[in-house]
Amino acid sequence: MNELKPMTASEQENPNLKSYTIFKIYVLAALMVTFLSIILVMMDAYGVGSIFGFSGSLLLQKWPIFLCGLVLLLIFLLPEQRFRSQTVNMTHKIMTAFKKLGFLNWLFVIVLVCFYTYFAIIGKPLILQTLQLKILVFGYLSLFSAILLNGTGKIKPIAALISGFSLYGLLVWALYWISTVHSYPLAVGWSETTWFYDASLFFPKRIYGFRVPLSSLHPSRYLLESAAFLIPNLGLWGHRLWQALLWIGLTLAGGIALQKRVKPTNPWLGLGLVAWFALFTFQGPVYFHLMLVIIIVLLGFDINRLGRSFFFMVVASLWAGFSRVNWFPVAGMLAATLYILEMPQKGVTFWKYWRWPVMSALLGLPVAICAFAIFILISGRPFGDFVTSFQSPLLIYRLFPSEAYGNGILLMLLYISLPALVLITWYLIANRKAWRPLRLLGLLTIHLALLISGLIVSTKIGGGNNLHNLDAFIVLMAVTIAYLIFNRFVVDDPGFLVQKRVPVFLILLLALIPVLFAQNSLSPFSRYDHASAWNDINQLQGWIDRKVKNGDEVLFIQDRHLLTFGLIENVKLVPEYEKVFLMEMAMAENEAYFEKFNHDLQNNRFSLIVVEPLHLGMKPTTTVFAEENNAWVKYVARPINQYYTVVFESNNKQLSVLAPRPNE
Repeated sequence: MNELKPMTASEQENPNLKSYTIFKIYVLAALMVTFLSIILVMMDAYGVGSIFGFSGSLLLQKWPIFLCGLVLLLIFLLPEQRFRSQTVNMTHKIMTAFKKLGFLNWLFVIVLVCFYTYFAIIGKPLILQTLQLKILVFGYLSLFSAILLNGTGKIKPIAALISGFSLYGLLVWALYWISTVHSYPLAVGWSETTWFYDASLFFPKRIYGFRVPLSSLHPSRYLLESAAFLIPNLGLWGHRLWQALLWIGLTLAGGIALQKRVKPTNPWLGLGLVAWFALFTFQGPVYFHLMLVIIIVLLGFDINRLGRSFFFMVVASLWAGFSRVNWFPVAGMLAATLYILEMPQKGVTFWKYWRWPVMSALLGLPVAICAFAIFILISGRPFGDFVTSFQSPLLIYRLFPSEAYGNGILLMLLYISLPALVLITWYLIANRKAWRPLRLLGLLTIHLALLISGLIVSTKIGGGNNLHNLDAFIVLMAVTIAYLIFNRFVVDDPGFLVQKRVPVFLILLLALIPVLFAQNSLSPFSRYDHASAWNDINQLQGWIDRKVKNGDEVLFIQDRHLLTFGLIENVKLVPEYEKVFLMEMAMAENEAYFEKFNHDLQNNRFSLIVVEPLHLGMKPTTTVFAEENNAWVKYVARPINQYYTVVFESNNKQLSVLAPRPNE
């Protein structure tokens, strides 16, 4: 396969034919961007009108998008023989005009990037009014920037097109994480500041004055985040910044590691691959602490030094061992995948060929389990705290569309993976005789194993409403796609390899779908009411100063970071009953754990409890996260309400302070 070269040899040799082909590719890209926007318009208008279920008034409001799509379609379908000469002349004049700008092309690209960033941050309607406009603005700015990049004379047209989309795609993705960096003193989201509290547990004596058990949930994540505590007096803003840097840095490092393996000959295509990998894995998302597993294997694997490769697989498996249970086998399976992709089977006996990938895939799991067992021993927690994921119920309906879960896991997965699956299938079928069937079967087995395990975990209560439990499958699919597109899947029988062009529409669709997900997450930077938050914290401190005597305990179920960063004083940390861990135990229906919790509540162990406002009603299963809500209500909210009463509630309804009920 030619490396992302959509033109034939005759097109490469004929300048006129080349110009016309490039013109059609750019028009196709614009058409696909517009078509994606039209799909979103149709989705918004469906189910709220009487014209075959569509709202005529809503569709009419979007007439410019439909008109733009129609014009682009007509241009794309123009008869080649009749209009080619005019198109070639027009294209040549346009490109010549931009080339005359020289260095100014770079300046205009920078100005456009700054323009886009400014409006994305302040949230003007031009970009952020609707998702359809986000896609259109993003797409057309990317295309115009591609023309400018090509005008510099340093970048070829196709590489410029890929670089244009890559540049803005990376910008959208980075803006998402940068928006999480702020100094707002309370938690943003359900569990946001819990991450920093759990990270602080690696330095408990310095921060809290005594040893505290380590978190049983994602300990490797909190180990990485704990590095920020090495800087004395680094506030909440600094820890949010460090977390954003981990997300951005390690994800880009994963893309760079993949780029080093497939070695694109064009550096701009290499940039495109890094950007695409970041955006593609963001669809999960793939968490940054898990990305280290991928980085270690991709950088450490060497097909000519399998002993070295095995060592790095073991190192990655050790890291996976205290990351996530469903990531225990991933390092071994990724190493086996790289082996199958890079090592031809022809001329090698069955056992000699397959012993290394089979051994790698099988031994990665026990290595990770050993690391998991060691962490349990040093964590200070009982074994039962680490196996809740095996005790939680599975909610199979979440795989499918429903009122409570939207499109469902399977349909969401189909959205992000269909172009990739079509491309893989198209290429492998066309070249099926070039590889031994067992190699293809081995790749299929590894991908299916990760897909099935990811789907099972996705049905677990508390599994979230995204695809992060399918992260391992998403990563391996990205690696396989890169090897195919850049012709790094080594064949067994080169004579059967068909040098076919990668369909341009598949490449563009493969690039645009991840951008659609990124655009959906892009929103104006939030404006937080800092004065109100600090007023709430001061009132909370006042309640503590009035109610808490020497030896009294205050339970912070949520917002424990207020103790971590010294925003609340004169309170000793109560390690038990943290919000996220309570939720984990509630979803696992751990009766023994909550027997102790109820005993402490009944005996008024805590002078005050800080928690989110308690909602005591059970939700029907047709509502979002009904099972999670009902578990919390049953095991946490109602028992607290039985023995404690609200004495203070914050202005933003984010936290409540409860004291023991008076004896009746």
